[in-house]
Amino acid sequence: MSPPGDSIYPDFLRTGLGRLQSLRAGRDLGALFTALEQFRRDLQAQEDIPGILQVTASYAAGLDLCHTLGFYLVQPKEFSFELALCVPATATESLRQLVQEEIRAGRFAWALRQSAPVIFVHKESTPPVSGLFHSLALANRTVGMFCGLLAHEQTPGHDIATSLLSVLLGNCADALAGVQKTAALTQEINMLSGLLPICAWCKNVRDDGGYWKQIESYLQTHTQARFSHGICPECMTKLLAQPTGRPANKTPDSSAGG
Repeated sequence: MSPPGDSIYPDFLRTGLGRLQSLRAGRDLGALFTALEQFRRDLQAQEDIPGILQVTASYAAGLDLCHTLGFYLVQPKEFSFELALCVPATATESLRQLVQEEIRAGRFAWALRQSAPVIFVHKESTPPVSGLFHSLALANRTVGMFCGLLAHEQTPGHDIATSLLSVLLGNCADALAGVQKTAALTQEINMLSGLLPICAWCKNVRDDGGYWKQIESYLQTHTQARFSHGICPECMTKLLAQPTGRPANKTPDSSAGG
């Protein structure tokens, strides 16, 4: 999982604690902390992104804050967001269309820059639909966006439920980042495993497409390694021993005149 210094969870926890002080009894407060602790355990038991999102959706639905839940994840190669989970599934297309309109209106991008829930009203719907955007973010990057369509009748504990949702989504973002990092490392290891054809003469390697490349180029394409060039002591000795003006590893052309 992501190191604690990368997480925005502590800030959300402090916000949630301040509002939870208004609960009627310590017993209710204890029950909430027990639920949050169990949520963290359930997240840790997941090994992939769908599992993390399903667990988060289950707990978020229990807050009775939103009747529709959507989780958008960042697609780094396309610089876009893709709807990875919608609950209920029957609302997938309508939610996707609504969010696309919010993206065009600029409210989606604005919400991404906030560190708290953002309430919006989708006036194009009949009747207008109220929703909530919440970025799935760490301190140094964003992994996705949550979009929930608010229930028509808000409960008296609306503010508390919103704070708890922030806590859930903060933990969700941490878990997603951890799984993504593990997947990237596993892919890198798999790319470098097995037999790698290498030319015995020039040391170029053959990639999956059958093309021969310098090993530096191959590793830079398939890993995060970067190269700086120097010269080893053995090669330096050979270089200094070469006669001036005569290329290395070359012999005089015996067929030349003189």
